Amino acid sequence: MAAKACKFIGLLIFFAFVTQGYAGICETIQESVILKQSKTGKMVKNKPEWEVRVKNTCSCNYYEIHLSCVNFKSVTTIASSVLSKTGDVCLLNDGKVLSYDEEYVFKYVWNTSFNFKITDGQIACS
Repeated sequence: MAAKACKFIGLLIFFAFVTQGYAGICETIQESVILKQSKTGKMVKNKPEWEVRVKNTCSCNYYEIHLSCVNFKSVTTIASSVLSKTGDVCLLNDGKVLSYDEEYVFKYVWNTSFNFKITDGQIACS
């Protein structure tokens, strides 16, 4: 009986450590949600088109993802449901959920790539 209790306690401790380590990949949105940009190769009005990929690497969902977009400009119109700008902050994808391993992509056209930074977001773990 004592051996079973020791195994049970050992398993509890093991799962406690595993759970803490697993949750660690979701510590901040800046570490969990990755933003990458690249040129698409397409030119619009003599300016390059840029593709932005935002990917959630956390096992939890993120929503209401905000990007810093001070002085952001695009030759092409970007739908407000894709990227809505209020002051120096942009809301991504109408604030909808970005699930684990999901990637959200949008494009813009400007002379150089814009220095987007993820500033905020809400996390939902189940």
